[in-house]
Amino acid sequence: MDGAVIDSDVGPAKFGAGYAAAARFPARPLKIGVLVDLTFSPDAGGHVKCWERIAEAATGFADRLDLTVHFSGPAARRIELSPSVRYVVMPPVFSTRRLVRRVPDHTDLGLWHAGLARRLPDYNVIHTTDAFFCYARTATRFARRHGVPVVSSIHTNTPEYARITVDQILGSLFGDGRAYRLTSRSLAIPRRIAGLLERRLYRHLEKATMAMASYGGAPLAGKFGGWDCGVSLRRGIDRFLFTPVKRDRAWFEAHFGIAPGQFVVMYAGKLNGGKNSQLLGPAINAARQSGLPIHLFCAGKGDLHDGLRTELGGAVTLPGVLDQDELSRAYASADLFVFPSMIDEAGNAPVEALASGLPVLLADGSGVARRMGDCPAARILPGDAPLAWAEAIVAGAMTPEACREVGVLAREYIETHVPSWSQVLAEDLLPVWQAAAAVRWPKKPHYLPRRGGS
Repeated sequence: MDGAVIDSDVGPAKFGAGYAAAARFPARPLKIGVLVDLTFSPDAGGHVKCWERIAEAATGFADRLDLTVHFSGPAARRIELSPSVRYVVMPPVFSTRRLVRRVPDHTDLGLWHAGLARRLPDYNVIHTTDAFFCYARTATRFARRHGVPVVSSIHTNTPEYARITVDQILGSLFGDGRAYRLTSRSLAIPRRIAGLLERRLYRHLEKATMAMASYGGAPLAGKFGGWDCGVSLRRGIDRFLFTPVKRDRAWFEAHFGIAPGQFVVMYAGKLNGGKNSQLLGPAINAARQSGLPIHLFCAGKGDLHDGLRTELGGAVTLPGVLDQDELSRAYASADLFVFPSMIDEAGNAPVEALASGLPVLLADGSGVARRMGDCPAARILPGDAPLAWAEAIVAGAMTPEACREVGVLAREYIETHVPSWSQVLAEDLLPVWQAAAAVRWPKKPHYLPRRGGS
């Protein structure tokens, strides 16, 4: 089997026998297929964007890596980033769009994707990024039959996300009446679906060659924590794109129609219940009771968009999804960043905000909050207490100069604690892929010695 050459700083001391076995293979590019069962589009969420950034970084590793990232989409297409890196987009077998329109991210409920299966023999290692949907199910069935190693990383607590989403769908269908209480409470349909997905996660982990650490959120990590290989898939940052140097308050106010003198609280991401975005309206309203000029700026879209507009009126700006240049300038020009999601295992937006010199408020219970608990520019608050968020926002609005000073600490934290996307690829992914390629398909999950801090 082909193998990639691993950087010297992630060699035998960290990966022991797995590295030694991998090192015997010729120094030819390792062929990796990454499966992202979400729609590839400009307004895609952080999961898709994460793999876009990793793929862009991979163009600099042509001597070690041949990478294909598979996404879902309405039409088949192939996008070449370089001779060694590409995206392959394929239509789903049975999209969630056929069943329900208002879900955070549409995925494929099919049991087998024949088009994907035809491409899987090209890879030395298959990397699944969920445990629940068509791409992952196709990959593990194929891999078991043909002895191809599977690496797994889970980016979101999908069972909990599903529980929240299903409960909200039932609420939108039935209101808060008898039918809702029957389906949501007595029959416990949302909890049953979450339990089904937890069991599917367990089965997926049994079939994976290696599972990267910190998947599925804290509750699931407690149940399945013994399965990981000791290496986390971190989120990286482009320090040149997201930087305080881009702060331009005059441009920000003119471009988005924000009145001068406002204390701008920014959120970036999907505006839906799964991300706990319903906390934003009550928190901002309560903060504005202080009499301070507090304004909410939301970069993103979702089914709570109209409700926020109704609730906050002129105190909110909702420009939709921004391109990377606009987004980076907006981060740097705002005053405070809020991220109320309690289910994100990793998040691009809080890291980008910190890199841009913003203090951040995070919800307790998320993987983001756990990872950034040592950041002096991050404050962790209960995700179900809007008044606590309002108090923190008012504290910032009362002393905006202090916010800017904390923003300096935010940038320093990014410089010392958060890797570039190239580092994520070289230090987190390549060694795991290399070791997985060396062991082929084991009868039991393969483990690597735990790396400090993962």
